[in-house]
Amino acid sequence: MKRWLVGFLSVIASVTMVMGSVYAADAGSEADPLVSKSYVDDKIEQVLAKIGQGSGGTAAGAAFTPVNVAVGKTIIGGEGTEIILRAGKAGVVVSGSEGISDVTTGQTLYNGHSAALNHLNIISRADGRGFKVTEAAWFLVKGSYTVK
Repeated sequence: MKRWLVGFLSVIASVTMVMGSVYAADAGSEADPLVSKSYVDDKIEQVLAKIGQGSGGTAAGAAFTPVNVAVGKTIIGGEGTEIILRAGKAGVVVSGSEGISDVTTGQTLYNGHSAALNHLNIISRADGRGFKVTEAAWFLVKGSYTVK
């Protein structure tokens, strides 16, 4: 009886393994995909749409725009605008107690500070923050801005 039971269980186990491998062989193939191509394409389109939104209506990863600002003029950034002083000299203009983030050094710049060349500065709010030019300057700007 034991031999019969062991033999029967061996046959059942063998049949189960063979059937499992037959069904598993097609999983993930073109005939039986794990996910449909249209599902993947749809998800990729959703991610690309989110990447393209960015802040302030500009595409994420958009290029910096070179901006020439004359002496005495002020460049004011919108919320989330990135500004780099490439040439010239400019002082920080802040309307309140908060400043402009110099993310190159990790410091906050306030009125009276000078912008350092080639440092990335981020305007956190659209409340009049920017840089007043004291020597003809070139800036690289990503985001919205005005020159007054």
